[in-house]
Amino acid sequence: MPSLILCKGDHMLDILIITTGGTIGSAQNNGAVNVIDGGDVNPPVAEMYRAEHPHVRFDVMPVMNILSENLCAGDLNTLAKALLTADLEKYHGVIVLCGSDNLAYLASFIGLLTYRRKPVMTVASDKVLTDPAGNGYENFCTAVGLISDSFCGPCVPYRNTGGMLIHSAFDIRQADLSSDFYSFSGRYTDTKNLHGGSAVSDAYIRQTIPDVFDAAHLPVIREDVLLIHPYPMLDYDALDITGKRAVIHTLYHSSTLNSDGAIRLLRRLGDVPMYLASFRGGKPRYQTAIDVIGAGAIPLTDISPECAYMKLVLACAQDRMSVREFMEG
Repeated sequence: MPSLILCKGDHMLDILIITTGGTIGSAQNNGAVNVIDGGDVNPPVAEMYRAEHPHVRFDVMPVMNILSENLCAGDLNTLAKALLTADLEKYHGVIVLCGSDNLAYLASFIGLLTYRRKPVMTVASDKVLTDPAGNGYENFCTAVGLISDSFCGPCVPYRNTGGMLIHSAFDIRQADLSSDFYSFSGRYTDTKNLHGGSAVSDAYIRQTIPDVFDAAHLPVIREDVLLIHPYPMLDYDALDITGKRAVIHTLYHSSTLNSDGAIRLLRRLGDVPMYLASFRGGKPRYQTAIDVIGAGAIPLTDISPECAYMKLVLACAQDRMSVREFMEG
C-alpha cells in the first residue's frame, strides 16, 4: 500500500467514515451472512484499524445498514444527502463502506457527486472481516493510505486474487463469479505504480456532471430509469416502459445489440431518450449499432455501463436542465 502518513506536521489524520452496510459490516452466523446490529455506528473495520493506528481519528456517519443487493431509490437519496450536506472541510478525506455486489454502481454514484470535494474512497470486502482470506481490512488500510498521501480520487482500492488495484470510481466494473474487479478498458493501477498527489490522481476523474447538486439542491431519485442488458432472444416487446424517463441499453463486447428489437423499442419510447453504453473511441461500429443510432438512440463513448447508468439516474433526479443536457455535461 502507499506510504501511510499518520500525522501531517502537528495535525492528525481525520477521516469521515460513511457506513451503508454490506459484507464489510456483516458477520456470519449459522451459515448466513448478514449485517451486524450496531455495525453502522461502530464499524468493525475501523476498530481493527484504530487498534493498530491510534493517531488516526475517525468520525462515523451511519447512513444505512443493509446488504447492498437490497439497495433502492430511497437509499440512494439518503446517501446523496449525506454526501452533499456533510461538512467535509475538517476532514482529510472520506471512506464510504459498502457492499461488493453494487460496488461498481455505488462507486460511480459517489464519485459523480463528490469529485469536486475531498478525496473519497469507496471500500468493500469480498468476505466477512473475521475470515482471514478476506480483503476488506487491506482495502480499508489502502484507502487510509491514499487519503494520507493526498490522493484526490475518487477511487476504489480493491485487492484481487493477484494483488491490490486502485480503480477510478468511474471505471470499475461489476465483478463476475470470480469476485475479482477490473476496470473499463483496463484503466487502473497497482500500488507499485502509484505515486500519489493531485497531479497523478486527477487522471482518476474520468467523468463529470453539471454543477446542479448541492446541500440546497439534492437529487430526488426515483425508479424511473430502465436498464437493459443484451442477451439472445431478448423480448423487447415484453419490456414495461410505463413511467420511465430514460432508458440505457448496454452492449455486447463489440458494442453491438439486436437492432430490430431495439428499433421497435425506440418507436414505443417516443420522446423518452435511449442511451447506448458504451462505444470505444476510434473503434469501427457494426451496422446493427449504426442502424439503432440512426433510429434515434444516443451513443455514449468511453464510459463504463455502470457509470453511464448512475449518471442517467442523476440526470432524471433533477429538474434544472433536460436529461439530454445533463448527460452531455
